Amino acid sequence: MKFSLKQLKYVYTVLVTENISRAAEKCFVSQPAMSQIINEFEKNYDLLLFERVGRKLKITSQGEALKKELAIFLLAAQDFENKISEIKDITSGKVRIGIPPVILSVYFYDIISNFMSQNPDIELEIVEMGANRLINELMHGDIELAVLIEPFEDEMCKKTVLTESTFSVVINKQNELSKERIEDISDLAGYPLVLLNEEFQLYDVILKSFKKRGVTPDVVFKSKQWDLLINMVKHNPEVVSILPTPIIEEHEYDKIKVYPIDLDVKWKIILVERKTLNKTISNKKFLEFTKNFFN
Repeated sequence: MKFSLKQLKYVYTVLVTENISRAAEKCFVSQPAMSQIINEFEKNYDLLLFERVGRKLKITSQGEALKKELAIFLLAAQDFENKISEIKDITSGKVRIGIPPVILSVYFYDIISNFMSQNPDIELEIVEMGANRLINELMHGDIELAVLIEPFEDEMCKKTVLTESTFSVVINKQNELSKERIEDISDLAGYPLVLLNEEFQLYDVILKSFKKRGVTPDVVFKSKQWDLLINMVKHNPEVVSILPTPIIEEHEYDKIKVYPIDLDVKWKIILVERKTLNKTISNKKFLEFTKNFFN
């Protein structure tokens, strides 16, 4: 049996995490599918990658050796794909960039339209998905650049801060909470929350802020559509949302009240590239254009 490059990346992720569930989550595949790939790989090559103790995996010496070889192989494969992109870029440039919808609609509609008008020979492909999925796409080489939200740290990546802002609580004016002074996120304990879902880093930021204060939030609904959340608050006095302030500023405040809230971090938009990214003419132009736009 031959294994695809994507399947080899899955095997490598399991070797690095030593956890089927976590690796499946990082690669956005089901746990049974990930287990099947590992089992088939071991059987096909007559290897024992893990010692299974109950539900826990302990990497074997064969697994450690394979992890090192796969790391070298996958980087070489990525370099090869980058070289192909560079060759293609000589005649027809293309940039593949991932942007979360929540940022795309607020900041990048102007950047994209202006970049395309000034660079008609460069094809701009936008991948729209939540930041957590974009990180996976970036690390696997499926996109060249990603627009993400802090916090983000990875020694394999270089990041540039584009802009920063704050977070705000969105409350229906009929909600009794709108008449109170909100000083901390813990003041929202017990109120039903509608939030951006797990694809977005903001979800993790909010939960960490609650956890830091020893509070369990009452999350009743999650979505990847920020405008849906605001409209839910507008038409349902019971629910409350927490969103980046620039997004809320796109809406009229006729039915809602907005309060700044401290989530222990700023809302920083960053442009991320892999340090191993092979700079083509096209992605160089887009990088510089975007940085200059925000500056």
